Amino acid sequence: MSKRYPLHQIILDDLTSYNKVAIMLLVAIVASAIATIWITHQTRLVTAEQNKLIQKNQKLENQYIHLQLEENSLSQKSRVEAVAEKFGLQPIQKTQEVILVE
Repeated sequence: MSKRYPLHQIILDDLTSYNKVAIMLLVAIVASAIATIWITHQTRLVTAEQNKLIQKNQKLENQYIHLQLEENSLSQKSRVEAVAEKFGLQPIQKTQEVILVE
């Protein structure tokens, strides 16, 4: 009859008593791997946020340009009024308005 040895207990005792440095190195490697994964994930999140902010900034710059163009086109109204005065045109007075009612 063969005697059964508790193999898992023998391996655990061997690791804890003779290979403490190997266990510490293994723990350090696992911790380093987890930290690398976490930092990579955080970097990707920040990069994605940066891209969103860049797109938002470009959108705001486009809106600003459109507003400037609109302001310029509205300021040209005074130029049209100046040309109208040159030709002797005048704005309509309230007394000159005629309202038609059906």
